[in-house]
Amino acid sequence: MGNKMSCISVRLSESDHSKIKTTAKTLQVRHSDIMRYAIKTTLTRLSAFHNPELTGPALLPTIIEHCNELNRHFDLDADKLDNIINAEVIAAGRQVARSDIELLALCGMPVEIIQQRFRQVTGIKLKDNEVYQFMKKYLAEKYQSA
Repeated sequence: MGNKMSCISVRLSESDHSKIKTTAKTLQVRHSDIMRYAIKTTLTRLSAFHNPELTGPALLPTIIEHCNELNRHFDLDADKLDNIINAEVIAAGRQVARSDIELLALCGMPVEIIQQRFRQVTGIKLKDNEVYQFMKKYLAEKYQSA
C-alpha cells in the first residue's frame, strides 16, 4: 500500500467547487488538501464498509449512524441495503431481517412515514424526536448476539 499517490478526476458542482476554494483559502491550504481531508474523513466514518470481516448485523451501527446521508447520496433502497448487509453473510441466522432492512431504507424520509412503518413492524409508537435513537436501540438489542 505505501505512500504512492494516484491522480484522480472528480466532477463537482460549481457550488461545491466554490466552497472548496473558499475553505482552502480560509484555512490557507491547497484545494487538494481539502479534498484529501474530505475523503479521509469519509473513509474513516465508513470504515466498516472496507472491512471484509464485518457483514450482516456488524454493519448496522455504521448504516444507522449515517443512513440519512447514505440514502440521500446513494439512493439505497431495501434491495441495495439487503445486498450490502446480507450478501456476504455465511452463517445461518446472522442475516438481518428484510423488515428491518426496509426500516433502514426509510431513513431520510419524513419522520411520520418511519413512525408508521416502525409501528407496523414492532407495534411500538414513537415520538418524532426519538425515531432514530429508538431505531438504533431496537436494532442493536435485536442483533447484539448475532
